[in-house]
Amino acid sequence: MTDLIQAPAAWSTTKGEGVTVAVLDTGIAEHPFFEDKDILPGYTAFADETDAWNDTDGHGSAVAAAVLLAAPEATILPVRMDTGAENDLGGAMGETDVESVKWAIDNGADVLVMPWHIDGVVTGEPIEVLQYAIDKGLIVIASAGNNPSDPVLYPASTPGVVAVTGTDTSGSLLAETSTTGPEVVVSAPADEMTVPKPQVGSLGDDELYGTVVGGTSMGSGFAGGVAALTWAAHPDLDASNVIQRLIQTAGDASGERSDDVGFGLVNADQAVNAEGIEPVQENPLGYPMGEPGASGATPDDPAPSESAQEPGAATGGPSAAAEGNKESNLNAIIVVAAAVILIGAAVAVWLVLRGRSRKAAAQQQGQFNPGNGPGQAPYQQAAQQQYVPPTGGGQNYGGPPPGQVYSSPPQGFSQPGNPGEPSPPWRPSEPNQR
Repeated sequence: MTDLIQAPAAWSTTKGEGVTVAVLDTGIAEHPFFEDKDILPGYTAFADETDAWNDTDGHGSAVAAAVLLAAPEATILPVRMDTGAENDLGGAMGETDVESVKWAIDNGADVLVMPWHIDGVVTGEPIEVLQYAIDKGLIVIASAGNNPSDPVLYPASTPGVVAVTGTDTSGSLLAETSTTGPEVVVSAPADEMTVPKPQVGSLGDDELYGTVVGGTSMGSGFAGGVAALTWAAHPDLDASNVIQRLIQTAGDASGERSDDVGFGLVNADQAVNAEGIEPVQENPLGYPMGEPGASGATPDDPAPSESAQEPGAATGGPSAAAEGNKESNLNAIIVVAAAVILIGAAVAVWLVLRGRSRKAAAQQQGQFNPGNGPGQAPYQQAAQQQYVPPTGGGQNYGGPPPGQVYSSPPQGFSQPGNPGEPSPPWRPSEPNQR
């Protein structure tokens, strides 16, 4: 599959190092395939888990593997927002799901891969969070679906999102198991392929790898990997111009699209190495809320503090994050020690000044008063958030279709709400937007 998308030809330039791809799915599992890869602890939406390394379904692990097959040195940020059980998340994207997407946006992701879809009308925060991601400078990639009789829906149908349909081993549309439509942007491998199987629980006694018809979920993973290669090769580009390179070099590089395969099969070699790509000033795919900046966010906004990573913000795991924690702990000790010294100095000064006039003391206190008003704090996750499935509809994967080795519910779609009539501009720091 890597030869089909011309990935090996791009590896002489880059293998994706320095680009973080968040896979928002069932998490990731321990497996030999991942042992030499750069994979972070990630985030889980489930209060009884500490990180995303709990994938007993295999879907998230397979999609992460697709990213790494295309971009072996990219960083994977797994986000576990589902278990893979049928009707697990319930209906139209609920608060827990939105929180999970926000966490990925605010914790280092460059590319979001969303290999699933939502049944039912989607409006409000689910649309706004995609606008927030794009305004923050991320690329959002989503699977189009595995049923040719269904339309493309959220998140793939949302303006600004790279919607990925599937191809067979020749690069042609995999018509039997791929959703198509005017929202499709590119295509990527979705035919039969080998994927790693989680080595946990009962699955740990099974084969290390399984053969599946990958579906557009795997296609979105491959497209995410090509996006990582492109950005790693052109770190000076913004997300809009990385997308521009993806679509202008896909297929026959004509820049023309069809409802079947969009602009065509992603081409890693050309996305990385082609010259003369016309630059753009805005996302060539549009915006979820109709215009850039509608969320109130910008790429220059500071990242939230580490305290904003609860629950499921892992502080350890298979990656090198433990060393970062040691450094953070040392910094904390230094800060505490400095605070003790400053407090001691302040007490000494206060003893000296106590005998001076009340007027002078009042003037001294009037120079700074942190209680003059609340500051605008960064978005924070609710501590010990309990996962509660939303009601109505269902969240389903973009692949694989029936016949897969690991479990995954069937895919279905319905038209999302009108992004032209959003709720008031949303910002992650607004305390009522929870």
